[in-house]
Amino acid sequence: MTEPAPHRFPVDVLVLLQRPDGQILLTERAGGIYLAGMWAVPGGKVDAGEDVVKAAAREVYEETGIILTRSELAFIGVTHHCPPHRDSRIGFGFLATGWTGEPRNVEPDKCSQLGWFLPDELPQPTMPYTAEIVRLHREKEAFSVHGWTS
Repeated sequence: MTEPAPHRFPVDVLVLLQRPDGQILLTERAGGIYLAGMWAVPGGKVDAGEDVVKAAAREVYEETGIILTRSELAFIGVTHHCPPHRDSRIGFGFLATGWTGEPRNVEPDKCSQLGWFLPDELPQPTMPYTAEIVRLHREKEAFSVHGWTS
């Protein structure tokens, strides 16, 4: 009898771009992507051969045109997230309070608009994954298990 293959979790990065007034940038998902119509922070999957910090900078650039250096990304925390209709995943959250460029919608086929919101006044509907990373930042927690039912 052969052993089952080990379960592998997708690794994601979620980035809070925060202005001096405390507001963070969110993108409204659009088109045929997962949870279109919901608000999310810039982010996505870590590619093969890429560390989480490099992935965070790449994803932000691909979605908003913002350029981030490694030193501009501060670790927030990690969540082991289980969405209702998908496999669980590991999300690394980062905060950036400085960057090069002005945010713009670089992927209009995947994003209908960008908006700035206070972390304790997120728009509805906001993706639960995003809301959890924002909560970790607000409450200064480094880790969570989110969306799992007992």
